[in-house]
Amino acid sequence: MRSVTLTQSKPIGAAAVTMFSSIYTPVEPQSFGSYSMESRLRGKVLIFNQREFSNGYSTRIGTDRDVERLLKVLPRLGYAREHIEVFENLKASGIEKVALKLQKDAQLHLCDSLVVFFLTHGEKNDKLVAKDETFHLYEFMEKFKPAVMPAMAGKPKLFFVQSCRGHKLKRGKQLQNWVSETASYVADGVASVFLSAPYAAAVYAAESFDEEESPPDSFPDFSDFLIAMSAQHGYLSFRNEQGSWFIQELCNAFETFNPHYDSILDILTTTNCAVSKRTRNVDGRPDNRKQIASFYSTLTKKLYFKPFQY
Repeated sequence: MRSVTLTQSKPIGAAAVTMFSSIYTPVEPQSFGSYSMESRLRGKVLIFNQREFSNGYSTRIGTDRDVERLLKVLPRLGYAREHIEVFENLKASGIEKVALKLQKDAQLHLCDSLVVFFLTHGEKNDKLVAKDETFHLYEFMEKFKPAVMPAMAGKPKLFFVQSCRGHKLKRGKQLQNWVSETASYVADGVASVFLSAPYAAAVYAAESFDEEESPPDSFPDFSDFLIAMSAQHGYLSFRNEQGSWFIQELCNAFETFNPHYDSILDILTTTNCAVSKRTRNVDGRPDNRKQIASFYSTLTKKLYFKPFQY
């Protein structure tokens, strides 16, 4: 701590009256620390890969490339391959069963973190599409709250969602050095049977309470969550045969980040920047359609994926 003396004087020409007061300020900003990521079991990863649908939505071409890339890069973050599970084309009830089974996993208390990927179609208000019907992302996340998954209380729970969040198309501003994609793109969220003519041409196949001090070991319901979304609310999200913009750029960031200095927020900011520089092409010609990823965090500490110290 250091003492700082403040002085306040009247303007020149007035009687010289000076007042002094002393306050104490910390020399450095307060540090909130970082999550412990030192267990031999860094965490479990669930990947829900929805390629085929029975409810009118088109096949998600390229999604398997996203899965392949994730399986390659996630071990670099410390997640062992045997703790990464891929679930293919599940119905809504099947997705719920996976979450309920995880709540009873005997190894969960050994995990430092939990990671969930959804690769699927999506609609407005963050509705995601299972093989047979839609479900709400935040209702699914209810199953990971401390009250129902106490083994993960106070630990980071990361959700990455590759899906559309509406039907809007984002048009870019004319700036230099944008990355131009050479392939045609599908959007993750529009059922082919529901497309109006303009979309069919652009998308193919495609409060106030009294304060009360909390007990030291209590946690707010949705603390320690991070949600990374492939698109801004209301907008489409693009992919092609090589995979989706968001997952591919996220994997690029995972491959190049500095594990000692870059936190998960740094990684996601890098991802947002890379996604924003892409431009969609239709029939080999750029049509100036853009995408921006987004993320929302209730993490209470910094999160780093540092190598294990053996």
